[in-house]
Amino acid sequence: MRAAEPVSLALFFWFFLTNCHPRCTQAQTPRWKMAGKLEPLKMEAPEVVKEAEEAEDRPGPFLHPVILVFMSPGQTKSLKMTEDLLAMVKKLQKEGSLAPQNEDLINRINELQQAKKKSSEELGEAQALWETLHKELDSLNGEKAHLEEVLSKKQEALRILQLHCQRKDSRAQKSHVEEQLENLMGQHKDLWEFHMLKQRLAREICALQSSKEQLLTEEKLALAKLEEVELQLSSGRARAVNDGLKAELEKFGGQGPAQIHCTPKDGACKGEAGPERPGARREDLEPPPEH
Repeated sequence: MRAAEPVSLALFFWFFLTNCHPRCTQAQTPRWKMAGKLEPLKMEAPEVVKEAEEAEDRPGPFLHPVILVFMSPGQTKSLKMTEDLLAMVKKLQKEGSLAPQNEDLINRINELQQAKKKSSEELGEAQALWETLHKELDSLNGEKAHLEEVLSKKQEALRILQLHCQRKDSRAQKSHVEEQLENLMGQHKDLWEFHMLKQRLAREICALQSSKEQLLTEEKLALAKLEEVELQLSSGRARAVNDGLKAELEKFGGQGPAQIHCTPKDGACKGEAGPERPGARREDLEPPPEH
């Protein structure tokens, strides 16, 4: 009798849940469906299975109790409450009575439904949040693509500006180098012109010195010729004077050479000579130089 008592209690509990209790009838099923789609699962508590195996070893028939538990798949909280419910059923089986705890079982089932409803609401909120985040992600991806396009354009513009700056710098350097080259060429040209002018001046100085020497030589020759001519003229003039004096003496006739003395220094005749000719000069009265 003791071995068959748990079996009768389990059968009574299953019959009560399916047919007898007004809160568990099929008329109340739409209210359960409104809370969310529930999947009936056949679960056996490990303790019940163990007890059944132990009962098989004992004499007398023993049936496995099957309990219908309405729960949301994948919900940890509901699974924990289901485990608590199975633990309570095991405790009631040990005590030998399930009838006084039916209200507690129904309350637990209602709590499971509320937890499932709350989980569904949280799932809906999570899905809405996921959709919002997905939209934000799409928006961010679009903005990222736009920014990448802008960045590409900016980089291209920067590259063009860098090339322009490099060309401008190269032109400035080229113009600076050309200016320096022109300055160097001008300086070289000035130096070359100065060198050529120096050479030309040196040649002209040499030519002038040669001309000077030639002129000095010619001057010396001319002076020598002039002295020779002067000597010739002086000798000829002295002869002419002497001839004139002789003619004068012969003209006056009685006057000898002792009466008239002419010296080349004073240019006058001493003694009782006739009057001096007014046209006679001192140079004409000088005797010719001795050679």
